[in-house]
Amino acid sequence: MSVTAGSYTDAALNLGGAGSDNVAIDTQNPTVTVDIVATSLNDGTPSSNVTFTFSEAPGASFTAADITAANGTITGFTQDTATTYHATFTATDGISATGSVSVAAGSYTDNVGNTGSAGSDTVVINTGGDTTAPTVVISHNNSGAKQTITFTFSEAVSGFDLNDIVLVGATATAGTLVHVGIDGTGHDIYTLDVTKPVGGGAHTVQVLSSGTGTSSWTDLAGNPGVGTPAFNLPAGTAGEPINLALTDPSDGQAVTVTVKDLPSGWTINGATQNADGSWTVQTNAVHELTVTTPADYAGAAVLDVSMTWINADGTTGSVSIADNVEAYAQGSPIFAWSGDDVLTGSSGNDLFVFSQPIGNDTVHSFDAAADQVDLIGYSGFQSFADVQAHTADDANGNAVITLGDGQSITLEGVHSSALGAGNFVFDQTPVVSNPGTMTIGDGALLPLSGTVNNSGVIALNSTGDETLLQVIQHGVTLQGGGQVVLSDSAANIISGTGPDVTLTNIDNTISGAGQLGGGMLGLDNRGTIIASGTNALVIDTGGSVVTNSGTLEATGSGGLVVTGGLANSGMLEANGGNIVIHGEVTGDGDATIGNLSKLEFGAASSTDVTFAQNAAGTLELDDSFDYSGLIGGITNDDKLDLNDISFGAGTTVSYQASQDGSGGTLTVSDGAHNATLHLLGTYDANGFKLADDGQGHTVVTYDPAQITLTGVNLGLTASDFVL
Repeated sequence: MSVTAGSYTDAALNLGGAGSDNVAIDTQNPTVTVDIVATSLNDGTPSSNVTFTFSEAPGASFTAADITAANGTITGFTQDTATTYHATFTATDGISATGSVSVAAGSYTDNVGNTGSAGSDTVVINTGGDTTAPTVVISHNNSGAKQTITFTFSEAVSGFDLNDIVLVGATATAGTLVHVGIDGTGHDIYTLDVTKPVGGGAHTVQVLSSGTGTSSWTDLAGNPGVGTPAFNLPAGTAGEPINLALTDPSDGQAVTVTVKDLPSGWTINGATQNADGSWTVQTNAVHELTVTTPADYAGAAVLDVSMTWINADGTTGSVSIADNVEAYAQGSPIFAWSGDDVLTGSSGNDLFVFSQPIGNDTVHSFDAAADQVDLIGYSGFQSFADVQAHTADDANGNAVITLGDGQSITLEGVHSSALGAGNFVFDQTPVVSNPGTMTIGDGALLPLSGTVNNSGVIALNSTGDETLLQVIQHGVTLQGGGQVVLSDSAANIISGTGPDVTLTNIDNTISGAGQLGGGMLGLDNRGTIIASGTNALVIDTGGSVVTNSGTLEATGSGGLVVTGGLANSGMLEANGGNIVIHGEVTGDGDATIGNLSKLEFGAASSTDVTFAQNAAGTLELDDSFDYSGLIGGITNDDKLDLNDISFGAGTTVSYQASQDGSGGTLTVSDGAHNATLHLLGTYDANGFKLADDGQGHTVVTYDPAQITLTGVNLGLTASDFVL
């Protein structure tokens, strides 16, 4: 406040002097921000740090008594600076609610007495005694020698290590079990690298339930983990009993067996069908249980088998098993897969095919008077004398044929003395006929080898689980003019037991999505392969070159991918789907591009390419310098994308027509790299334009000069013009 000089006088009219004084004014109310650091609290993490941040120092006016907690308690109240404090909020046990920490308005002041405003924060609490056991899902590819397996847990887990994992047919790579962390949906992710031996075939992976053997993983609340089912692979003949390959888990106690997911028409011997479609039986001889499919069935399906029993101490035991039942058509060979297997003979004459490699296999109902064993790929077994030298009876009198380390065949109920030379053949090519439908269900596996006369349909019906058609030694020759139909899933796999196993497609049409080869299968395609799904069809033959004298086509948006080289004397058709070939393409084959599609050569290529009419297509060359094919049919809606030619101010294009007028040479240069492309057809040299493909590479388009005639008298015809 001030008084101006001369603004007043005394009684004698003397002018007054100036005067002033100051006073500090603070009417701003202080604020506080409360922050519960954790986003949620549970039995595993019941407490969180809480911070209090003031806009002005509250001094002694703010104490722990000014803090209110809902559904929890405050402890450890501490001042950090003049304006910051912290404490610990611990959630109330046994509730599912929202907790809060708050400071009421007016409960504190600043240093001049202005009352403070309110502040609060909340947190989700779930301490209601988590009793839900964690579960796990396993995913892995089945390609190449080295693989990464992913374990996805339903929630955060503790104590998961190699003691909880059972591997068959593969070896864990030391130091590669990695905890990836929690994903955005709360799933806990681990990965493990495994290595399969050369020629080791497919493998199985199981996570043990906590308490099984040395397994002890839990969730953060201490609930023991539920592992994945064991995986059995019984095989036999459709329409006849097939042993389920179950073993007694109960020490002779009665076991209640429940089987779910049976396809229509399947039955379990001695069991009763329940209202939900499952089958239940109580037995003291689970090893004798069999399943029977309809007589006209062929293929494989996974059955969900659970067994429960009462232990001697009164506790309840249980086990779950995924039973992969392979049922071959009557009269067909019965094939063993590349791991432990259980096969069952029929009432007819059976041929059991064991192709290197197998596991420790058991054959039920082997008829020594009529049945045969075909040993394929075992160099040390060429005669019955070789078999006799490696055969002995076990303690139960069963003949056991030892083929090598970890590979054996046990003929249950058959003494070695009952076997003769007529029971064995060596490297005989099996023959399978399929005039109907052979179905491999979601998550199932079916091995095949030899000549497959498929005039019907072989269907791989994955809906998300790995579904495998395993080609065993010495490969499969597919003929008969039928179809192999893969559902629209990346989890469909047609793979081999080693890189020396080959699928030769004579005349079948293979269509759909998934993996063809899986890094462990050679491919000789003389028929038709169509990538028709929204998921890609990936041809991965490992180190071998794909041979194509038939047709490789892409019609689906997922496209066709060839990861390696291609010897092409046939046809490539990008017709609604893209085709990408990463390796070198050799041979005198052709290709067409149509229907808004792209054909990409990732390396050198000699394939002639034609753009279909109104294709609006793209030919993408990663190595245009080494492209030696002819290109025809280019119009104004087509593109040449040259990934090895940079786009810039100095990039040039020129065209020189051939003397005979059949085509010409298109040269594109960025100054450092040149591409010389040979075109078929008649083109305007001025019609070729350059552009950036959006990634710094050069795109060539063709837009021929347009001629406009003005001042033309009506009535003239085209014959009146000379150009």
